[in-house]
Amino acid sequence: MRALRVHAVLLAVAAAWAFHLSGRDPVREEDRNRVLVYERDTTDVVGIHFRSTERDVLIERRQADGGAYLWGTQIELATAETGPEPAAGDEGAGVATADTLEFPVGASGHTLVERLAALRAVRSLGVLTDAQEARFGLAEAADERLAVEFRNGRREFALGDTTYGGSDRYAQEPGTGVGYVLPGDLTRPLGIGEGSLRERWLHHYPADQVAQVVVTVGGTERAMSRSESGDWTPPDSEAPDAAFANFMQRVDQLAISGYEDPPPAEALPVVLRVDYLDDNGDSIGFLEVFQDAAAERDPYYLRTERTRILAGAVTALAERVAEALEEVF
Repeated sequence: MRALRVHAVLLAVAAAWAFHLSGRDPVREEDRNRVLVYERDTTDVVGIHFRSTERDVLIERRQADGGAYLWGTQIELATAETGPEPAAGDEGAGVATADTLEFPVGASGHTLVERLAALRAVRSLGVLTDAQEARFGLAEAADERLAVEFRNGRREFALGDTTYGGSDRYAQEPGTGVGYVLPGDLTRPLGIGEGSLRERWLHHYPADQVAQVVVTVGGTERAMSRSESGDWTPPDSEAPDAAFANFMQRVDQLAISGYEDPPPAEALPVVLRVDYLDDNGDSIGFLEVFQDAAAERDPYYLRTERTRILAGAVTALAERVAEALEEVF
């Protein structure tokens, strides 16, 4: 009996390890009883493209020294007013304009990629007839499209109407003609775009991993260590520094307001930089705060190892950090 139990445990460990190596993610509870459309490894996804009449949303897998990460691009589509409507045959009617917004993809976007790597539908409708296509809002060319690009293939879906009294969407794969009902919480974030998919956290490491910080303001640096009790102390003393602790508390409360239309980082002065170090003195992250003195409102911006680009800061929280600077420098 004991041998059987040991054998079962070894099989379970081997299965878990194989699952880990496969790159597949655990199936969400609400997806367990749904229809599996296809199943691929999350790491096989190189891009997701959503297109509607309002915007294009693209999520790409990119590579940098720190490893792979997901990056978002959103293009707002509009028709500019160009004065009186031209006569037939004249050019210039409905000049298209586009505003492009780039942003790092956050936790909700990562979850979306995982679910689209192994797509599960609420139900499969089989090959749709012309009448069904019309009834589900899929006749001719649907206004919205969703495509998942893999390393060695592509799956694309036309999106139709929402289900009666619900938020799920009718969809059809043009290559096969098969129709599906896709979960609304799978397509809705793409329709919203940056506001739903963007990175919201400045850092992803646990707060208790930070053992030291180096704060730079202008040309002045101040290094501080955190004791086991959580107090901040200078390198040559064990006396807690209450003013610095208050300052770091305010820094930890900084938050991102969005990524819309940031100015070039090189055009703005850095108000302060915080470098975060672990017990070994190795860097685990950083934070930079910028200020646009010419801005009429919301003049503060943030950049960290997670955002990679400037992100708008919640103004009230950034102002509290600026005020606390006077106490520590």
